Amino acid sequence: MRARILAGMSLAAVVAGGVTAAPAIAAPVRAPAATVCDAVVDGDELYAPDGQLKAAAVWTVQCPEDRHVRVTVDYVTGEHAAEEADVAAGEGWTSWDFSPTDDGSGVNSVVTVYENGEQLTQVALNWD
Repeated sequence: MRARILAGMSLAAVVAGGVTAAPAIAAPVRAPAATVCDAVVDGDELYAPDGQLKAAAVWTVQCPEDRHVRVTVDYVTGEHAAEEADVAAGEGWTSWDFSPTDDGSGVNSVVTVYENGEQLTQVALNWD
């Protein structure tokens, strides 16, 4: 944002009065995201439908108000997964995505949780 403010001023105006003398041409500042949910993201081993233990990204989101929640999982292999749910006030949502490999080795990921389109949290899962 500082670059936008200074772009509308001459160098002489900056030197003479500093940024405080800048004309009101700055872009409006967005208010901070009004996120209210709590999210926990972790890596765990879960039983897959075939009965085998498999590495998974697991998340739980609790919301005191009605919210739309979206979770994306970006794997270092280039694979992506996404899930979303409408979470009612006072309710929670737990889900998971199985790793592309059974034990997760070599398949680290970044899990991002969004609440009503705003990023709530982001966690990197690193498997040994």
